[in-house]
Amino acid sequence: MLPKIILRYKKHICSFICVSFLVRYLINRQKEKEYVQLNYNHRNLKHSINEIRLAGQSSVPPLNNLTSSYRLLKNPLQCKSKSTVCPTVDIIYLVKSSVENISQRMAIRDTWGIETTLRMVTIFIIGYSESFQLFIDLESKMYDDILQFDMLDIYDNLVYKTVFTIAWLCDMNIQTKFVHFVDDDRLLNTQNLLNLAFKRLPVFEMKMIGFKVSHARPYRKRSSKWYISVNEYEFDFWPPYLIGGTAITNMVVIKALKDGINYSKVIRIEDAYIGILANMLNISLEHNDGFLPVFVPGYKLLDKISSPDYKSYDILTKEWNILTSHLIF
Repeated sequence: MLPKIILRYKKHICSFICVSFLVRYLINRQKEKEYVQLNYNHRNLKHSINEIRLAGQSSVPPLNNLTSSYRLLKNPLQCKSKSTVCPTVDIIYLVKSSVENISQRMAIRDTWGIETTLRMVTIFIIGYSESFQLFIDLESKMYDDILQFDMLDIYDNLVYKTVFTIAWLCDMNIQTKFVHFVDDDRLLNTQNLLNLAFKRLPVFEMKMIGFKVSHARPYRKRSSKWYISVNEYEFDFWPPYLIGGTAITNMVVIKALKDGINYSKVIRIEDAYIGILANMLNISLEHNDGFLPVFVPGYKLLDKISSPDYKSYDILTKEWNILTSHLIF
């Protein structure tokens, strides 16, 4: 015989169990709905990419010509043309930078972006601003590491910085094992990044590594910097994606992304857009806690990879010196 306390609350217990099963069912249905929606939205992409890989072209007309339409204002001289043999490196750092962030770029050149015994190249990606162009001309001439596209340097064009850079990487002769996209406000532990890449990122595997976000919703408030309308993206959830400030991958993925771009609708939210492409191209997104989403001081990066919000020359160089004083190069 059941205890009296259980008999007394039998109806409540049954109701709770029923509600629990219902909630679990709705969650699973929602996840299924997300998957179906994403595949419907980009239903031709996998077929088109498979055709390109097998035959060099697709029977389906592309949705855009973005990967062949970019215009360069500045191109690093060592990779100026396809006839030039670019260096073979272990990693290329592609630093997304705002045109006015000259001190940020200087800080990176003086810290983690400086050429060492590691085979590496650091390139800064910027757009155009008339009021800063004279300074950019001088900076490019002095350091030869500016990749400048002919488009306004505004937040809404951030996704095109990434899209055009992917196309540029494929068009040039850069021979690299790894490609690291990173924002110009990050302090980076380069040793830990390379160790991770060599251990976890085979050069022929379809994988990207970074800080992974799952089941995030689009921002629908017009006042938000990340606002996106239902007309731009009609679904309630983004697919899993890596936060846009930092991600590492290889050239196999870069080439797949280039092909996918031409057969997809570009979403203004850069990291979510790359997540959509990854979802449809079967690119694995691996989460790693070392790619921090919040600021920490330099000494806390001894066992991590990078941290954001280093927004001045002084703080980045100071914390870099603290970090490197504990590292053995």
